[in-house]
Amino acid sequence: MEKLKKIVFNVIFYITVLAIIAVVFFVMIFVVMKLNVCAMTGGGVQRACVLIDPGHGEEDGGAVSESGLVEKDVNLDIALCLRDQLELSGCRVIMTRDCDKMAGTGSTLSEKRSDDFRKRLEMFNSSDVDLVVSIHQNKFTSPSEHGAQVFYSPNDPRSETLAVCIRRSFKGLLQPENEREITKAGSNIYLLNNCDNPSVLVECGFLSNPEESALLADEEYRRQLSFAVCCGIIEYLGQ
Repeated sequence: MEKLKKIVFNVIFYITVLAIIAVVFFVMIFVVMKLNVCAMTGGGVQRACVLIDPGHGEEDGGAVSESGLVEKDVNLDIALCLRDQLELSGCRVIMTRDCDKMAGTGSTLSEKRSDDFRKRLEMFNSSDVDLVVSIHQNKFTSPSEHGAQVFYSPNDPRSETLAVCIRRSFKGLLQPENEREITKAGSNIYLLNNCDNPSVLVECGFLSNPEESALLADEEYRRQLSFAVCCGIIEYLGQ
């Protein structure tokens, strides 16, 4: 019995030590991030301003998985986590939405969508904004497609640099097997195609892939996704 107690004690002790080390590690990461942001913006007096755009909202749900996972909800949860992580890192953050609501108004969904795009684009092009990150989920006819992908605006060369940083962060921290290249946005991605500020759209995963959809439904995995995006943004700001 005494031997068993000693084993249990040792297991609990080592788990506790590992947990403490993990907490210290992540605190150190955020401290370094904050120092990088402050160095980039002159000691933090004028902080970098990041606009986060959780795609869709309200009646415009976006893509839906076979299990019923709705894109707008996943987008918002990842975006809110990203907001908190960036603020801890020293950034100032603006959201196009922070709840299940569209920015647009109108008597029909089509009118609301049109007005929503117009209002979001105004925020995208605000002179107060240093960069824009739009959060979305992907869907495809083939359920085998998987992995994050980053699209960038063709209107500012810094957009491509930001996309490279976020892709590198995804591959290094979360998806080492991901070989998807960054892609220049075309006219089909209206907001990026008409945005003058450095901007990217991050497709975090495929709702059409059962395994990835299950991951996207997991709160902890969504935090990991947002952290990967956050690290990519901080790398970009530190350049």
